[in-house]
Amino acid sequence: MAKRIFQTTKYRFLALALSAAFLIAGIVGFVAFGGFNLGIDFQSGFSQSFQIAPAVLELTYSGDETVTLDVVESNVTLVVRSSTTGVKYHEFSTSAYPTVQDIASAISNTVSNVQANALAPQAASSSIISGFGLPATLSTIPFKLNGANTDRNDYVSINEIREVLTEASLVQIVGEEYRQIFQVRLGSDTGAGQEEIAAMVSEKLKAAFGDSNIVVLQTDFVGPKFSTTLVTSSIIAAVVTVVLILLYVWFRFKISYALAAIINLIHDILALVAFIILFQLEVSSTTIAALLTIIGYSLNNVIVIFDRIRENRKIIKDMDLLSMINVSVSQSLSRTIFSSLTTMLAVLPLAILASGSIQLFAIEMAFGVAVGAYSSNFFAPAILFWTTKRKGLPVSKASNGEKVAQFEVVNDEEEAPIEDLSVPTVERKLKGKRKEKK
Repeated sequence: MAKRIFQTTKYRFLALALSAAFLIAGIVGFVAFGGFNLGIDFQSGFSQSFQIAPAVLELTYSGDETVTLDVVESNVTLVVRSSTTGVKYHEFSTSAYPTVQDIASAISNTVSNVQANALAPQAASSSIISGFGLPATLSTIPFKLNGANTDRNDYVSINEIREVLTEASLVQIVGEEYRQIFQVRLGSDTGAGQEEIAAMVSEKLKAAFGDSNIVVLQTDFVGPKFSTTLVTSSIIAAVVTVVLILLYVWFRFKISYALAAIINLIHDILALVAFIILFQLEVSSTTIAALLTIIGYSLNNVIVIFDRIRENRKIIKDMDLLSMINVSVSQSLSRTIFSSLTTMLAVLPLAILASGSIQLFAIEMAFGVAVGAYSSNFFAPAILFWTTKRKGLPVSKASNGEKVAQFEVVNDEEEAPIEDLSVPTVERKLKGKRKEKK
């Protein structure tokens, strides 16, 4: 039972105004930004992440065995496979070899027939990055490892990338600018395939910034047919989810509760969409996953509050609806706050420290949890008040004889006073050993 009753319905007009203002801002942003920032999942075309990084280490192998090179968290690993001696692992960590020259000397002295030359001897070994072509099999043809740029005063700007790749519909920086990690997106309207587009991008970048200075990190390609199918499937999944929720709430409660729950869910969905538009977050399959997760999370909060309202209406039959909503929300408030904070503690570290799709999902989840907590306690109760026909009733005493506050019949513009309100409890009949023990 709530010890303090919070007048949440008092702010119902403010809640509606705040929600309307945010959704209108989303519409303005949609027009201003020219639509969504569609990811490669929903927009057919070619997407590539690459890093401009100078070559710092060159390796060759002149033996008859198979030697595989890989880089994991800047640690260089060589795996030698031989039919006579089996498999041997050689790992050269950045902690043991702080410079590129140290690693080059250690490799040349440790692994037979492998010659390592330091192209940037004084560069930190921790700057060595892993690329799209790793792990790689060494041969007599030199294989080069690149190192991330650590000089903030010596980097390629995003405008230079746009000048080189004029065909790109999107060019953006990933992470800090001096790290020189870029993502570009090109449409496939010309009918060119992945290999043709990748070759064209590679040729232009290498011609502008050096043949050995481009490290491809990730490449994605989605055809027009697949992207259209994915968009259609996502829309169908969202619509079916909302319809099933409507039927479930209608079956469990009444139509007024079902309408309030669905309007609240649509509000949460539109709020998340507006947030994505305003901050130009990428819309991908990860966004659909976050959207469906938020629908379930928000619905759970709303159902708990609506269920408490239904129970209180059975116990306190003479209380007006506005006051009953305030009591029910206050009784569930601590539960909503603690569940939201717990979810935030799990999501925020990923939103801050992670990257890529996981970070995007965490950011959208964090905003969705905050909006769900707000809407379930302010927006949904206000909608429920307007979707039910019963506005309020006079009250004298509760059904169990315990005195409660006096309330006047209220309309949409009046507030029922709540002073020294105590919610009556119902005595349960004890049976068997519990009755004897009492």
